[in-house]
Amino acid sequence: MSRETFFFLPEDAPSTFSHDENLENLPLPKLEDTLERYYRNLLPFGNEVELENSRKIIEEFKNGIGKKLQKMLEEKASKERNWVEKFWEDYAYHELRFPLSPFCIMAQPLIVASVGLEESRTNRLKALATTGYHSGKFWQLIYTERLRPPTNPDGSVTFSSDLFKRLFNTCRIPGEAKDVIQSYFKTKSEGGDCPKTILIIGKGRVFYFDFMIDDKVLSPQEFLYTFSIIRDKIENEEIESGIPVLTCDERTSWAKNRKYLIELSKNNAELLNIIESAAMTLCLDDNEPIDYSETSIYTLSGDYSSRWLDKSSAMVSFKNGKFGCIGEHSAYDGTVSIAFSTFILLSLMEEPEPDWSVEPKIKIIPKEIKFQIDDHLRNEIVRVEKFLVGMSRAVTAKCTQFDDYGKAFMKEQKIHPDCYVQTALQLAYYNLHGKLAPTYETATMRVYYHGRTETVRSCTIEVKEWIDKMHDENASTSEKAKYFKEAANSQYFLMNEARKGRGFDRHLFALWCIAHENNIPIPALYNDQLYTRSGGGGNFVLSTSTLGYTINVGFVAAMVLDGYGIFYSMLDDCVWIITTAYRDSEVTSNCKFYASFVSAMKEIKDILENSTSNSKL
Repeated sequence: MSRETFFFLPEDAPSTFSHDENLENLPLPKLEDTLERYYRNLLPFGNEVELENSRKIIEEFKNGIGKKLQKMLEEKASKERNWVEKFWEDYAYHELRFPLSPFCIMAQPLIVASVGLEESRTNRLKALATTGYHSGKFWQLIYTERLRPPTNPDGSVTFSSDLFKRLFNTCRIPGEAKDVIQSYFKTKSEGGDCPKTILIIGKGRVFYFDFMIDDKVLSPQEFLYTFSIIRDKIENEEIESGIPVLTCDERTSWAKNRKYLIELSKNNAELLNIIESAAMTLCLDDNEPIDYSETSIYTLSGDYSSRWLDKSSAMVSFKNGKFGCIGEHSAYDGTVSIAFSTFILLSLMEEPEPDWSVEPKIKIIPKEIKFQIDDHLRNEIVRVEKFLVGMSRAVTAKCTQFDDYGKAFMKEQKIHPDCYVQTALQLAYYNLHGKLAPTYETATMRVYYHGRTETVRSCTIEVKEWIDKMHDENASTSEKAKYFKEAANSQYFLMNEARKGRGFDRHLFALWCIAHENNIPIPALYNDQLYTRSGGGGNFVLSTSTLGYTINVGFVAAMVLDGYGIFYSMLDDCVWIITTAYRDSEVTSNCKFYASFVSAMKEIKDILENSTSNSKL
């Protein structure tokens, strides 16, 4: 992979976003098809009596209120190109009142050492200047619409690029009942009057300056000059705690404090607009993580005084030269984050280190945001700082490289690497906890207009049958291998079906939203015990996603208290994996789960190598 071929459009190619309007509308499945797919997913989780009861509830829904809700949804779909888009933003994200960190945001440890960038205190500012420069170049690619749109692996299908418009110049605005996304981004062809401002936040202070002058991104040397000024101010001046920490509060409380801040002075409103419309954000975090597990957790919930969590994306620079990235999940999905961080890593690898002896041609003195605050806000800052002490350690993370083997072996076995790992996760969970795990895996829907994601429920009846066989003392190695391939094959089938618009979770979710918004009693289907036990209503014990085939790995918190978040990237000879769990859970353990995953991966490899089965996927 090279940065040029992966990210840059040829000069004569259509612009980045020109393809989006020609994408197909999001298809709306037939109700009976969705309900049949849903019922099949219940099979691993219920006994005969429970399944019979669920079948009865499904039939009543299909022939009764479900039919009415489907007609209402069909009417919505006739007027909107993506019938789930607004529902998903409102109910999956914006009505949640949790603090964004650690519960809602995406985070990544940026493994810059893998591309030769020194991780050290002495190199921190130079590394930050270099990554700031490359971040500016990525912004410029989107601004000029020369970013190559994402495609499937062989390039035969082009996906929507729309979410890239929310990577920069975008902010989640808190509301007392519901948040909204506010994007200030405009491409050059759309007028190009969006701010070209970068924020630098540290110890509760916010500085800003323009990172582009005369349509050119500042050089790394010029970034370094300005960053040095900011660093010296932050480290050598003692001032009272600032407003940034308030963005890390519960959403309704932050909405009230933001409103109060605006009403306190007209200047406050203008300063807030500078922050919320700014293109990029850099966070100077005082933590010094010792490894990539600590880097992960400090990126997710580290030095809150250095965050403005409403911003759609931010680069986190730690005091010892390590890096992380954070993303506001309602604005875009992990694929956008991974594309951005991959661009940064490839840029660091392919471009020579700047000559730091070169004097900067432009010497920018940064401006500082200085809000007018009063005793009420000072007290609120103190309250939130105390509240965040508990939040900062609520989620644990483990970032590890499984290096026994990788996707090369999986492909030799004629098994798709993602299906291989997903199936291994099922065995790892069962071996550790003695039961099956309702599982969420992300499937991209970006082949459709404004498409985002669908759910693939990886714990299938085929998985259950394979795990039963793995624990059957009388089963042969060949049988275990055969059943494993059938389980992996079921995952492959479901993923392809979901990408073609034939999933069922978003459809059931939208029908629930239709009932909710029209004051129709929520149907019994959504209260069925097997609906919840199989993962419905967000009750997925394993929340997973594949992040592709690079060294980049990102993550979010687990969906439920006694669950795991599991995110992985598959290279030829290894698998990078991040697991998350809640510290307060008395059930889960990142370290134990990873050990179980290692054992499962070795066990699977062993049965495949020692099997005499000739079955093929």
